[in-house]
Amino acid sequence: MTLLRITTTPSILVVDDDNVLQALLAHFLPMHGFVVRRALNTEQASLLIAETCPTLVILDILMPGMNGLEWIQQLRQQHPTLPVIIVSSQSSYEDRIQSLELGADDYIAKPFHPKELLIRIHNVLRHHSVNTPYISIGPWQFFPEEALLRDAQGHETKLTTTEAQLLLFFHRNAGRILSRDAISVHLHGIEDNPLDRRIDMRINRLRKKLEPNTKAEHARHLRTVWRQGYRFTS
Repeated sequence: MTLLRITTTPSILVVDDDNVLQALLAHFLPMHGFVVRRALNTEQASLLIAETCPTLVILDILMPGMNGLEWIQQLRQQHPTLPVIIVSSQSSYEDRIQSLELGADDYIAKPFHPKELLIRIHNVLRHHSVNTPYISIGPWQFFPEEALLRDAQGHETKLTTTEAQLLLFFHRNAGRILSRDAISVHLHGIEDNPLDRRIDMRINRLRKKLEPNTKAEHARHLRTVWRQGYRFTS
């Protein structure tokens, strides 16, 4: 079977009140293919994740307000599989163990070389890719790399490359209303032309594959929000 590569740029959310480290990673990581978003505290981080879930979080422990260890417990309730790497000047054995027990995927002590962090990022993402080859959406297992839906009985529904890109985009922005402009920019790099109904047609075809026996107005996963766009829920 030919694998279809889904071209979405991985994003990293850096949560740290150290402006020097923020600037360093904002310069270094994009050179290696990552989009970097920045938060100076966990409150800002929660707001950013509510907008768009990142591919991975780099998290400090000691920050104003809620510290990183308290916040990761909240994060795990809403995003149990979101990869998190702790970066901290607290480097004792107890700190490392506590961080990993609370749900961190890795721990790196400050100061560190950016290349070491990059290696750890790739290792964590590779681990998640191997252990989570599919995304659960209702009764379906969604395999983005293969552009494939599989139900509990093993029946498969093939997606086009564009449908797989679209479904992955919706999944990463679950709960948000996505405008036609946002969807068009993601798929084509340009805003939507109101006279061009291709976006709506593609979404309708995807919706029929997700819920083949359900009318659009009763759809559970991919719903139309009148005059605003579309909202996806898993």
